[in-house]
Formats: sequence, structure tokens, C-alpha cells
Amino acid sequence: MLVELNYIFFSLLLMVYSVWRYFKRRERRLLYLTLGFTFLTLSTLLQILSSSGWFYISQFKIPYRLLELGGLALFAGFVISSVIALKEISKKTSNP
Repeated sequence: MLVELNYIFFSLLLMVYSVWRYFKRRERRLLYLTLGFTFLTLSTLLQILSSSGWFYISQFKIPYRLLELGGLALFAGFVISSVIALKEISKKTSNP
């Protein structure tokens, strides 16, 4: 649980920084980074909910599985938006 909270605080810090830089520069690649860190934060929050014992009820496994799949889908969104942001960054550095 402590490691997951560390992920949340770190991703929130990165998200706030990228939002601040986006509003300062208005660059599209920073918007992709902000979106990626938002997905990472939400994915970690869903992992905390699914790992806590209060949500898991043996009779109702479908909501628990949907919660896990939602966390995985948000993490996939983080990966995709981070790849797009890195491509945008590499385009900008290769073509000054």
C-alpha cells in the first residue's frame, strides 16, 4: 500500500508539473504528458481499490474483475499517451 501511495504522489507531482509547463508554453507534447500522468494516477488509484480487502466480496467477483480491468486499461492509456509524447519530443529535438 505504501508503494502504491508513493506512485500516486509521484504521478500527481509529475501531472501538476506538466500542467504548469503546458499552460506556460502551450505545447502539444506537454498535453500528452499531462494526459499520460493522469492515466497513471487513476490506474494506481484503481489498483489501491482492488487490492484493499473491503471491496472484494466472494459472491460478487464481476465488479472486482471490472475494477482490475479498468486499472489495466488506464495503464495502457498511460503507455500509449507516453509513447505519443516521446515521439513528439523526438520530432522537436531532431528538427530544430
